[in-house]
Amino acid sequence: MTLRRKFTQTKLFRALIAAAFLLFCIIFQPRFIMEPLRAVLATVSWPIHGVFSSLAFEIRDGVHFLSSIGELKRENERLHQETVRLMAENTKWQAVASENEELRQELALLPRETFDLKAAQVIGRDAAGAGNWLTVDQGTRQGIKRGMPAIAYGSVLIGRVTEVFPESARIMPLTHPDSVVSGVTVPGQAQGIVKGEYGLGILFDMVLQDTTLQSSDRLVTSGLGGELPQDLFIGTLQAVRLSPDHLYQQASVIPPVDFSSLRYVFIIKNTQ
Repeated sequence: MTLRRKFTQTKLFRALIAAAFLLFCIIFQPRFIMEPLRAVLATVSWPIHGVFSSLAFEIRDGVHFLSSIGELKRENERLHQETVRLMAENTKWQAVASENEELRQELALLPRETFDLKAAQVIGRDAAGAGNWLTVDQGTRQGIKRGMPAIAYGSVLIGRVTEVFPESARIMPLTHPDSVVSGVTVPGQAQGIVKGEYGLGILFDMVLQDTTLQSSDRLVTSGLGGELPQDLFIGTLQAVRLSPDHLYQQASVIPPVDFSSLRYVFIIKNTQ
């Protein structure tokens, strides 16, 4: 009896009784025990459920927010690339439209009834920036020959072809120090030599002193020697003065176009 009482009072016995009771509840789930137990558990766990539920929603929203940030970054990058592409494409077409408009204006001014012309695009310039030559995209295969004059804006003389290759040619502009052209003023008919000044400008020189020479006179080709057609426009005179040796008159010439910005020229293949 003493041993039995001692065993029933042990923790092991109590644990076995609790385990047996728990097993009984799990297997048979008596309503008079389980329903009150569920009510108690629901009451006790409700605040915990609320906290964990809120935390779960916060975690879900945070993950969604971080994911949406990544998607927005990718979308912004894609839109940026598309914007840059469209800008480049638009700029390209604007450049083409500008070139076409410029070429149409040039063609409208050309004296095709007088000259056999070949359009040429400027594809290279003097790398030193001295304006000593222009390279165009027409050569011997297109009938270009050395010595042919190049014009722009209808009848403005630019220079002459000095070197020719199969698909390109090099033009010596009037500003080149080796360029020498015979010119005559309008009005006045003062004759002289038009020569380049080290790629920087044009000088009208060797004009006789007894000839009237005035600033604002226009200068055209005289046609002497037959190398160039007559009456191609060269520029306007300014700063009329005596030559350093005081034997002749001379004047600076302002060309009507900026040779460094030319995009198209027209080569005169022959005169009629």
